[in-house]
Amino acid sequence: MQLDQTHVVIRLRKFTEIGDLSLIMIRRYPEALLIGFGTGAIGWAITNMILLGWIPWEESRYGLDDEAAFGEVSRYMIWMTLLIILQTPAAGVFATLYLGQAVFEKRPTWKYVTSEVKRQFKRWFWVLGVCRLAVPTMILLAFRWGQPVSGFWDVFIPIIILLWATVVRANRPFAPEILLLEQCPLRGSSESAITMAKRSKSLHGPMSGELTGRFASVSLILTSIALSCFYTLIWFRGITLGYWNFMNLTVLLVFFPLALWFVASASVIIRLLNYLDTRIRLEGWEVELSLRAESLRQFGSEESASTSPHTAKNKAAKTADSAKPKSKRLQTAGANR
Repeated sequence: MQLDQTHVVIRLRKFTEIGDLSLIMIRRYPEALLIGFGTGAIGWAITNMILLGWIPWEESRYGLDDEAAFGEVSRYMIWMTLLIILQTPAAGVFATLYLGQAVFEKRPTWKYVTSEVKRQFKRWFWVLGVCRLAVPTMILLAFRWGQPVSGFWDVFIPIIILLWATVVRANRPFAPEILLLEQCPLRGSSESAITMAKRSKSLHGPMSGELTGRFASVSLILTSIALSCFYTLIWFRGITLGYWNFMNLTVLLVFFPLALWFVASASVIIRLLNYLDTRIRLEGWEVELSLRAESLRQFGSEESASTSPHTAKNKAAKTADSAKPKSKRLQTAGANR
């Protein structure tokens, strides 16, 4: 593996260039979304249907077009949107790990990706599933099963959760990459260990304003794309089947969540590219990779990597890496440091 001959050129990019590159990544690695994100999202999607599907199903018996059903349908759409937003980082673990490896080497096998996801399950599920409120929100909805619509529970609480998630995700967007690609532990065995908290602070802190601005811009763009996908599905059904009714079970139970999940899958790629760009801006990552690649070619080792911008961090990570096989260190060469 040549660290300076990556499948995605490691260089500084503008925000618009990241958007263009994300489309190229979707075309070049469609399996990352179809297989990787699909595998990660299917369990969450089924659970969402169990927790919320009863709402439009019950209302369909009396008609989804009348004014009485408006509150229940709005409740369903609010909670479904919020759940998918909260679940996206956890649902994208397969795609994140696959793309993170594919950037530096040939496409990894799904067997390897699956084994890595399983090995790190406790860490990423706790942070992405529990601490970021995906699982607690699902538990809340389980207790609300069969209850009528409420202004407090179905309007005020979702707004509070969304605001909290927005603040966290805008300031700390790269938790999946830190956990899965850099493999930082949640707790360190010593003070010199690079834990997730330390790594997150060093990576996000200097660019908090820039990351917040990008988060807002990407959110607006993805919202527009989600609406476009939703209406495209309705239009396609209309021209093929001649059925244009907007409010029915197919639209609410299939088209609406499908459009949201499609946009969620694209957000995983955009986040990964922003992660690479952030590392380049803060750490001179393209220079580090070039130095380490030349060291490997000339000496067959990475001793000269100590000249990289983050010497102390590299030495600490190297100590932890020394127990791993050489092939394993090379596979994670671009991410563990």
